[in-house]
Amino acid sequence: MRSVTKTSAYIALVAFIALALGFDAFQYRQPSPGIWPLLSFIFMAFLVEQSSTQLKVGARGSTSFVMHMSAGLLFGGFWAGVIALSSSVMGQLALGSRPEKLIFNGSQRAASVMFAVLIYHLLGGGLPPAYLQVVGSVESTALQRDFFLFFAYAATYFILNSVAVSGVVALTTERSFRDVWSLNTRGVIGYDLGASAIALLLAWLYTWFQATWELGSIGLVLVVIPIVAVRHVYGLYHQLQESGQELLQVMVKAIEARDPYTSGHSLRVSQLSRLIALEMGLQIRDVEQVHTAALLHDVGKIHEEFAPLLRKEDRLTPDETALMQTHSARSAELVGIISKFRGFIQDSVRHHHERWDGKGYPNGLSGHEIPLASRVILVADTIDAMTTDRPYRKRLPLEVVIAELKKCAGSQFDPEVVEHVVASVAVRRLITVGVETSPMPVTMVVSDPGASRSGWAKKSFWKGRTG
Repeated sequence: MRSVTKTSAYIALVAFIALALGFDAFQYRQPSPGIWPLLSFIFMAFLVEQSSTQLKVGARGSTSFVMHMSAGLLFGGFWAGVIALSSSVMGQLALGSRPEKLIFNGSQRAASVMFAVLIYHLLGGGLPPAYLQVVGSVESTALQRDFFLFFAYAATYFILNSVAVSGVVALTTERSFRDVWSLNTRGVIGYDLGASAIALLLAWLYTWFQATWELGSIGLVLVVIPIVAVRHVYGLYHQLQESGQELLQVMVKAIEARDPYTSGHSLRVSQLSRLIALEMGLQIRDVEQVHTAALLHDVGKIHEEFAPLLRKEDRLTPDETALMQTHSARSAELVGIISKFRGFIQDSVRHHHERWDGKGYPNGLSGHEIPLASRVILVADTIDAMTTDRPYRKRLPLEVVIAELKKCAGSQFDPEVVEHVVASVAVRRLITVGVETSPMPVTMVVSDPGASRSGWAKKSFWKGRTG
């Protein structure tokens, strides 16, 4: 209930900011472009809006910003705000969105473009920019000035847009703003800034057609139709990626069904590994690869020889322990069947039980010889083992988990990875949620028999099988 109240207040704040910016823009509005240009931009923005795609966390991405930014350059902040608000409301109505989502999306997009135009104008940019004035001579200094300021215009739009969206998603999902912003923005900000150049092309074509034949809307069609087509292809590719991830999760769940104590383990480890990778500042592409490797780190256990070991409640014999320790290499073999997983992901899976001090398996790598993703997965794997119920003990509280990670840093774990885990509020929160709400018990242990040298592991961790 508290998060709902905060979300409603946040949406009201965004709507108020949009109204305030709209009132200011109205005072200094450009001459009306006419009903037909306005309707053309609104309709084209609406078409682009329908090809939006799902982002990583609780939001959708759309290239309708191209239309909004072009309108800002051509008609000024007020009319661009009208176009952004109208097209967004139409798009949300077509999607059957709830009223609060309709209000928020319309407000934040209108506010983003109006504020961006305001900043552009305050910095000295001309409206319309000099490079759009196709009739008459224009000084080169004005051309250079307006062209340079366009990138400030685009950056302002994207900063405000991403902050507004990440804020509401963080509130509704009860995740940290930093995590949401990183997952939804870091990987696409370059793409968005590059795509903003299309707004320049669109505005120029509109101006040229309007000045030549007074048919500026034809310029819209020439640019928008390819945008819709490309966005549709991208959407299909995105859906294919999502389907692949869902198939991987189904496969992992099928493997974990062999052992009632490992249900959901790989999914939890993958989520925690992704968050740790984000905290360490990895590039978003590397973060996603860490996430995939963590999801697949135990797939080798699907082989039949591991089935009786997974079901065994007593401590494994030395021969059984040696057999169980082959699962990381077997997992890597399976992962390598998929060509796109060879290299980074396959190596990360193979070495996720290597120890910082070189006493791990399968190759006894040490220190930075171990792939970074493997070092992250080992820590996440251990955290999940400690924060889920086992047949002989209950899940452990956060302070015990943190103390054990610190104790084993430099021997079992990469000290840098542990440092980021201990310092991260987001990781601590996720660990606490796992401690309080994890519905199924898990049997996963630190590493290999060498791990029993770390005090706490000797006392409780090695009563069962190794993982």
